[in-house]
Amino acid sequence: MAAGTQSAVAAATACARRLGVARSEPVVLSDAWHVLVHLQPQPLVARVSSALPFPEGPNPADVARELEVRAHAARAGAPVVPPATDVDPGPHLEDGHVLTFWLYVEQRGDLDPRAAGRGLRLIHEALEDCDADLPDRGHGDDVQEMLATLEPSEDVELLLALSACGPELDGQALHGDAHLDNCLQAADGPLWHDFESTCRGPREYDLAALVLGDRRIGNARAREALRAYGTHDSALLDALVPVYAAWVYASMLVALPRRPDLGPLLGERLRWLRGHVRALGLA
Repeated sequence: MAAGTQSAVAAATACARRLGVARSEPVVLSDAWHVLVHLQPQPLVARVSSALPFPEGPNPADVARELEVRAHAARAGAPVVPPATDVDPGPHLEDGHVLTFWLYVEQRGDLDPRAAGRGLRLIHEALEDCDADLPDRGHGDDVQEMLATLEPSEDVELLLALSACGPELDGQALHGDAHLDNCLQAADGPLWHDFESTCRGPREYDLAALVLGDRRIGNARAREALRAYGTHDSALLDALVPVYAAWVYASMLVALPRRPDLGPLLGERLRWLRGHVRALGLA
């Protein structure tokens, strides 16, 4: 187990003990941008953010916003993994890590993309009256702050320009990173999770996240989910795909010094993005 993962697991177990969880056996469910730790036998998952400071690590405000927005959706009965109720869900600070606690949901089989698309629409409907203070779609301020840590380059210039483009429209609270990898198949149907990138904008921004992979290399499941989602503004969706992509690729670019393995993948995606914006007449 890598040192960062060990630190996250230790933080999860220490915080759980402090909150009154008498006994737990940590099992790492995921170790990517965040570490997800199931505190068995409790139906409790700790979502543990990196101890690295922003912009390399998480913005603590994003963690708090996720909890507020996902809890709002859960109270409305939308298909999301809900916050924990047996302990204070957070956010908590433990040994430099920011933690939140969520209900453990067992994955049951392959994701049904059609049900996931319908579920995303229910989430949007549930969040129409969410008045949380959220960043604008595209996270332009975060993109600028992330890229300010890097040397100027054509890639930096491209991502800065794209993060600021797209129509200026009022909107609502959104998931913010609504691709199918952020949805799991539970016993009663798909549940969406990972709202840490929640923001405010038109619903089509979430749909841009849903279809980015399809636009890049083709993804039939994403197309199924989009069809099941239903009515939307296709032209607006097209305009917001590069805005969403700029935020994703800026996050990858700033992580490159500590994740050099991302280099070939990021290079391919930036080449695709340049061609895509040229095809749209944006460059």
